[in-house]
Amino acid sequence: MAKNQNQKPAKSHRFSLHWQLSLGMMLVFFIIGILLATVLLWGLEHYYSFEVDRTWPWLLGTAVAAAVLAFLVTFFLIKLIVRPVHTIEDTIRAFEADPMTDQRAQDMGMNDEFSDLAKILNQMIDRLQDLIRSQQQFVSDVSHELRTPVAVVKGHMGLLNRWGKDDPEVLEESIQASLSEVERMETLINEMLNLTRAEQIPEQKSDQITDVGAVVQRIFSDFQMLHPDFILTFDNDLSRPAEVRIRRDHLEQILIILADNAVKYSTDRREIHFALSQSATRVEIGIQDFGEGIAAEDLEKIFDRFYRVDRARNHHTGGNGLGLSIAECLVTAYGGQLTVESALGSGSVFTIWLPLIDKTPGQGYEPGDGDFSQD
Repeated sequence: MAKNQNQKPAKSHRFSLHWQLSLGMMLVFFIIGILLATVLLWGLEHYYSFEVDRTWPWLLGTAVAAAVLAFLVTFFLIKLIVRPVHTIEDTIRAFEADPMTDQRAQDMGMNDEFSDLAKILNQMIDRLQDLIRSQQQFVSDVSHELRTPVAVVKGHMGLLNRWGKDDPEVLEESIQASLSEVERMETLINEMLNLTRAEQIPEQKSDQITDVGAVVQRIFSDFQMLHPDFILTFDNDLSRPAEVRIRRDHLEQILIILADNAVKYSTDRREIHFALSQSATRVEIGIQDFGEGIAAEDLEKIFDRFYRVDRARNHHTGGNGLGLSIAECLVTAYGGQLTVESALGSGSVFTIWLPLIDKTPGQGYEPGDGDFSQD
């Protein structure tokens, strides 16, 4: 079926653009040649008494030759000019047959409108394929993660249906377990939707300008109020307002995810450190905890969907393994970077770099130049 869709339509009866323009130019040159020859012969005959009987066939032949030459030149020029159209057409047909095709419109290196059109087409295909992959990944991940809670609910309902409804203790236990799994499914679905939305944000396309210092200060104050049993400190080293092109609610979501993880995985030392600094081109936000920490072999995977360093621990804390994936997607979508440094038993430091709007000349910094240390 796909093979038939990818086949080009027959062109045996097609009056292509090549022939239209070439024949048109030939006709134009032929008419112009005939008119010029007529005017020339008329002038020679009336003003110079020149006999044109023998000259007329020669001039007519010259007009025909000029028309044929115009046809050939136009045909090859048009073929060269519209060559990018064919590669664009082939790419569109390949995408129609297989939306995940690797075929792209070739850049002919002419730097003209057709080159621009080819680039736009390639970008559009890349974007559509990213959306398709995101949809497929979403369906796969949700179906995988929902399998367990659905099985739990089904098991409890089956138990109640057989005999458990007559036992008040079993009835209460099954209802509570089912409600817990339903809440877990609801949280999972909401987080998956947030992750999918985060992946669909065009990089650096937000028109909203956000004051990073104000947002970090607000989140810090909120967590101070919500967790009075924690020691929270905030080092604000901003020398001027740090404004970035990001939606305020997205920045808040990123900070809440990181701060919430810091609270969840803190152990004996219930302390969280916020830090904020900037260079000429970037603003740096750091959130440090002194809890369980992350093993070196897990650091590269913690931003993967549903990855859990310790599944038993995450089940206890209620995590689905999606929070850090959402945070990284949001940071990356706005042209930033999210990194982590951690060691088992020493806690973790998550650092966010976002580009500043005011990019005055100066010396930037690279990830790893922050002032955080593991105590």
